[in-house]
Amino acid sequence: MIHYIRMKKNEWKIKAALYGAAAAVIDNQKEILELLQKLYAALKDVPEEELMAQLASQLAALAHKG
Repeated sequence: MIHYIRMKKNEWKIKAALYGAAAAVIDNQKEILELLQKLYAALKDVPEEELMAQLASQLAALAHKG
């Protein structure tokens, strides 16, 4: 019985660590998704020929805004 309790305690520690890591990854994805949405909104009407130049400038502008 004591071994079972110790096993469950260790299981909870591992689950807490894994869930914490998963939450951190999800939070990072939200920031990246927001950045991509802002880039799309800024560049959706740009002609294909100017897209690469505008992409670099818009990305720099968004990075400076924070």
